[in-house]
Amino acid sequence: MPETLEKDFLDLLEGSISTGDEVAIREVLSEMHASDIARAFESCSEEAIATLFRLLTPDIASEVFLEVDERLRDVILSFISSTELVEVVDEMESDDAADVIADLPTRHAATVLDGLDEDESNEVRRLMSYPEDTAGGKMQAELIKVHENATVRETIDEVRRNREEVEKISNVFVVNTAGQLVGVAALDRLLLANWSDPISTIADIDPVKADTELDKEEVAKIFQRHDLITMPVVDSSNRLVGRITIDDVVDVIEEEIFEDFYRMASLNVGERVLDAPMRSFRMRVPWLLVNLGTAFCASSVVKIFEGTIETLVVLAVLMPIVAGLGGNAATQTITVVIRGLALGDIKQRNARRIIAKEATVGFFNGLLIGAVAGLAAFILGSNPMLGLVVFLAMTANLFIAGIGGATVPLILKRLKLDPALSSSIFVTAFTDVGGFFSFLGLAALFIKAGLL
Repeated sequence: MPETLEKDFLDLLEGSISTGDEVAIREVLSEMHASDIARAFESCSEEAIATLFRLLTPDIASEVFLEVDERLRDVILSFISSTELVEVVDEMESDDAADVIADLPTRHAATVLDGLDEDESNEVRRLMSYPEDTAGGKMQAELIKVHENATVRETIDEVRRNREEVEKISNVFVVNTAGQLVGVAALDRLLLANWSDPISTIADIDPVKADTELDKEEVAKIFQRHDLITMPVVDSSNRLVGRITIDDVVDVIEEEIFEDFYRMASLNVGERVLDAPMRSFRMRVPWLLVNLGTAFCASSVVKIFEGTIETLVVLAVLMPIVAGLGGNAATQTITVVIRGLALGDIKQRNARRIIAKEATVGFFNGLLIGAVAGLAAFILGSNPMLGLVVFLAMTANLFIAGIGGATVPLILKRLKLDPALSSSIFVTAFTDVGGFFSFLGLAALFIKAGLL
């Protein structure tokens, strides 16, 4: 919704809420998409949200609940009853219902599960048994399947019978008597086939599929690689247990992008811009304390060369330049490497080549940037030998930045940790220590040799 139009709707809502005109409120809400209602909630008071949410139909309320962030979900949960929550969750697809219920307190989760239809409750419980970051945790139970002996006409009839329950139908899954996946029939091929043809003649008998334990990032890569709209999920015995649709994969990609973005800035992925100050404080301070520890490691190197700095005070002016450029160069390397890891471009077989490449790039960047920095130090009136120290230290630190920026993310990935954690904490400390040590160490050697 355009911003001006959204403002008009918000003005209408505020006016209707202030007068208590429920008919007007319902009329305004009926013109808004669920995502726009969710955005409007961000500008409303908790009392207004309570009023608006209760006036939504259960199907729209379920969409709005899925659109709002964690903070607003907590607000909504604080005022709706268990009965109302059951009505909202009942309108959701099974995968969304499982995600919502999994985030509820145990007592509320049990109440909602008990309030759902028995079959739906069992499906949701089954989905909740899979880890959230796997294909099983992202799949939905709603799908259309037919036996391999079915005809095209029987398959179309099955699609029609389930059109209300199953949304976004693009494929029909073909199974054998044991429930094992034997093929996938695309809806367009189904509509163009002769009604009397066996479904097995138009189905893809070697379909792309995912095991329930497959990591969600790998699922996203498969969708991207094969341009899929939907994909079947099977268990260890190849039995069809669910499907993943493209909208779920888009959510996964968005989650991964923002997780990497947040973690590169040493932020908790759960923090949001509208969070309460104390919540943001609790989420940010742990990494700042870690950063403080690494900063003291770097400052301890400076302490070692305290006498050198006293001998030549100008070193204190130049050393942050060497360390700062190293940190920036390392961030460039980390960004490229993490993107390569996310896209699957980096494998064990080419890891060494990538480290060597980034070290080479760092070395040549160091030569050029170091030469410019050394020349600048000389022009500013420093001893020519000090310019040489700056040149050598800058070259060394950018070389270190290339190696560290490539190696640390790969090591974290090998340890099954998020490589994005490496950026602003570990590698920056790496280049700070390397920069201070190389610059001050070289300066100490030059002073001892009588060159400075």
